[in-house]
Amino acid sequence: MHSSKDSAKLHSMKQSATEGSASPPTLGARMLKTRLSITRNARELTAENGFAGFTIEELCSKVGISRRTFFNYFASKLDAVFGHAEDGLPTGALERFMSARPAGIRGISPTLLSDLVTLVLEQLHLDETEIRGAHGFFTILHREPELLQRMMQVGPERQAAFIAQVAAREGVPPSHPGIAMLVHCLQFATHQAIERYVKASDGPSLAEEFLLAVTQTQDLFQQRIQPE
Repeated sequence: MHSSKDSAKLHSMKQSATEGSASPPTLGARMLKTRLSITRNARELTAENGFAGFTIEELCSKVGISRRTFFNYFASKLDAVFGHAEDGLPTGALERFMSARPAGIRGISPTLLSDLVTLVLEQLHLDETEIRGAHGFFTILHREPELLQRMMQVGPERQAAFIAQVAAREGVPPSHPGIAMLVHCLQFATHQAIERYVKASDGPSLAEEFLLAVTQTQDLFQQRIQPE
């Protein structure tokens, strides 16, 4: 059950996420669509058959491309399954986040949390129509040694790269403990939201699940660290 305080925060955050989120198609929109389709279908086939249970040719047939076209996008089936880090965000979303920092601010900006939440909401909105199908891939990932090994390499690399981007926006070193903590918290909230969203087919939207987790965590972190 959402409290009135939670509901007010949810409404405010959802409104900020929808403002300015649309962007015009780019010249590479068709290529990006193909690349995303390759990764999406590779994950679906992995969830259905296991990583070794399908060939590149079968993947190409499902996407509707030739084997030659596949290798214009990815060097291997494993690369296709994990895709590109930037493919998880709508076009221009990261650029909007980087440029949203208020001018004339030194140190951590007062809008960092809300700007990060807006970025995550854009990502979740992009993924929501297919997140249930993709969830099977992330479930099987931990049972496939080859996939797990790649995840253990790619996951920390992408996380460190994103933390470095956030730190650069804020003008602090990537080692700033608060930046890493904030990113970790939002990633955990995202994972928890997806789990709840997938389990409850008639429950709150993916964005609402995420915002609820964030607002409840925010309330806890507003408590005093030490007793009076």
